[in-house]
Amino acid sequence: MTEPHAPSFVSAGTATPVDIFVLENETCLSPEARALHLETRRRKEAEVYHHHACTWYSRWFDAGRWLRIVLKLTGLTRWAERNMLAIDVHSHVFTFDDLPESFHGFRIMHLSDLHIDAHPGLASAVAVALREFDADVCLITGDYRFGVIESSGSLNQALATVVRNIRTQAGAIGVMGNHDTTEDADTLTDLGVRVLLNESVEIRRNGESLWVSGVDESRDFKCHDLDRALSATPNDAFSILLCHHPDLCEEAARRGVDLYLCGHTHGGQFCFPVVGPVVTKTDVPRRFVSGKWRYEEMTGYTSRGLGVSGALARMNCPPEIALIELCQTGK
Repeated sequence: MTEPHAPSFVSAGTATPVDIFVLENETCLSPEARALHLETRRRKEAEVYHHHACTWYSRWFDAGRWLRIVLKLTGLTRWAERNMLAIDVHSHVFTFDDLPESFHGFRIMHLSDLHIDAHPGLASAVAVALREFDADVCLITGDYRFGVIESSGSLNQALATVVRNIRTQAGAIGVMGNHDTTEDADTLTDLGVRVLLNESVEIRRNGESLWVSGVDESRDFKCHDLDRALSATPNDAFSILLCHHPDLCEEAARRGVDLYLCGHTHGGQFCFPVVGPVVTKTDVPRRFVSGKWRYEEMTGYTSRGLGVSGALARMNCPPEIALIELCQTGK
C-alpha cells in the first residue's frame, strides 16, 4: 500500500473541511499494466463497433432511429428534447450497520451516463446543476460520450466543463461504460478523474476507511474482473462497488459489497404511466432499472443518468444527479 496522498483535486466548495486521503493498493495498475489493459479493450471495442455498424439488424432495428421518426411525425421532438435538459437533483439517506463512525454523514455525488456530447446545451445544464451543491466524493458509473462509432469533436471540452464544476473534498472516481473508448480513459485521467479498471482505492478519513472498487465494462466488451477489483478490500471493510451495469449485483452481493452504484438503463428514458419503461437495456428484473433497491444484504442504486442514447428525448424519466448521504443505523 502506498503512502496517503491528497486527492487529485479538492474543491473550494462549502463541504466541511476534513482530512480525506485516497490511497492506492496492490490492485492499482502500473502504467505498463494499464496500457496493456486498455490495448486489450481497444481490440474488443473495434470488434463490437464493427459488428454494430455492419449488421442489418443494427441498422434496421435501432430503437433510437424509430423513436426519432415517431417524435418527428407527432411533433413532439422539441418537447422531448426540453425534457432531457430538465435535470433533477435527488437527495437520499442510506443507512448501514457497518459504516465506520468517521463516515457517518459522508456525502456521495453519483453521476452516470453523461453522454455529454449528445446536445450542445447538455454540458452547460449539468455544470449549472453541479454548482448548486457539494459532496465528499463524486462517483461516476460510465458512459461519458454519446456516439459509439463516432463522436463530436466537442467531447473533451464538454467533459472539462462538467469536471471543473464538480465540488468535492476527495475528487472524482469513475468507471468506463459501453459507449466509452480507451481514449476517454486518458482524457478523464488528464482532467483529474481517477478511472478504475478492475481496481480499488481506499478513502481514509480520521483514521477510518471505506473502499471504492470499480470494474471495467461487463456486457459488450467483457473487460471486467470483479475478483481482482475486490481482492485488496478487507473482509470487514465497508465496500462500495462502481459498475456501469446493474447485472453484476448477484455476484457483488456474494462478495460482501455494501453499496452497489450503477447506471446504463437511463431509467428506461421513455416511460409510460402504469407500464413504466418499455426498454430497460438490462437482463435483471425491472426493480433494478431505476433508483434504490436491495439485493440480499446489499444496497444498490441505479441512476437514470444525465444524458440520453438513441434520441435526444426523455419522457416521464428526467435526468438526475443523486446525492447519497451515508449514515450509521440508529443515528
